[in-house]
Amino acid sequence: MMMQPPKRFTEKQIPAREYIFIVDVSGSMNGFPLEVSKKLLRDLIGNLRPVDKFNVLLFAGGSNALSEKSLAATPENIKRAIHVIDNEHGAGGTQILPALNRALALPREEGISRTVIIATDGYVHVEKEAFDIIRNNLNKANMFAFGIGSGVNRYLIEGMAKAGMGESFVVINQSEAVGKAAKFRKYIESPLLTQINVEYEDFDVYDVEPVSIPDVMAQRPVIVFGKWRGNPKGKIRLHGYAGGGEKYISTADVSSVKPLNSNLALKYLWARKRIEILADYQKLVNDNQTETITSLGLKYNLLTSHT
Repeated sequence: MMMQPPKRFTEKQIPAREYIFIVDVSGSMNGFPLEVSKKLLRDLIGNLRPVDKFNVLLFAGGSNALSEKSLAATPENIKRAIHVIDNEHGAGGTQILPALNRALALPREEGISRTVIIATDGYVHVEKEAFDIIRNNLNKANMFAFGIGSGVNRYLIEGMAKAGMGESFVVINQSEAVGKAAKFRKYIESPLLTQINVEYEDFDVYDVEPVSIPDVMAQRPVIVFGKWRGNPKGKIRLHGYAGGGEKYISTADVSSVKPLNSNLALKYLWARKRIEILADYQKLVNDNQTETITSLGLKYNLLTSHT
């Protein structure tokens, strides 16, 4: 079901954005991985526009913020942030959950796109709640993970990328940092809509994926999978903020759309997405989903790790 897209912005029209950089400074990052991370962050922060805002959170056993609210990307603030990052040497354990909670709790402006960027080697204490935080808050902040160093825990980085409905980025050495930073900027440089919510009116839906929706970008449209009970009727409304904080609403009349035999593959796409999410939880946080994955695989005739 297609909705009217928001208007695309030219480069000069792209509204101000906010970036929160969460940097792993634990003992496992000491040395080479931390130096790679510093190079990446210097490039990302150094290329922000003056109208943008940013903040930096350093996490190990706890987390420390550059500021209690995001700062304007002025040369002075950028220099201050880079100085803070350069003075880190890596020590202590790694707790990512408090850092994610703190990033999302920082004050923000309504209608401004917020992007959270996590830089880590992936050897962190990961609770199931960390993945839930990413999945459940995509309408509040875009979430991206950069895997840092030659020994990256790729399962974690790719799992976080899937939970965040984004692409995974792995930087093995300092020479790759500039190129990967440029690729990331290109990926997020065309925001069209932020703080998105979908409402269902007189339409009994369930098992919807994703549970929250990240910003609309040129390389990432809104895609929602789900099921409904009863007769398809009512409306689906998509709310968000376009450029300049203008409210955007698009409505689809469900009763005017008739199911087509050519769309039968959609139920398999839903099942594949659900299996992918459950498998990531099982693999990364030892969450036992074997019975559910097996049941879905058998019901929808899909190959899984258990069927």
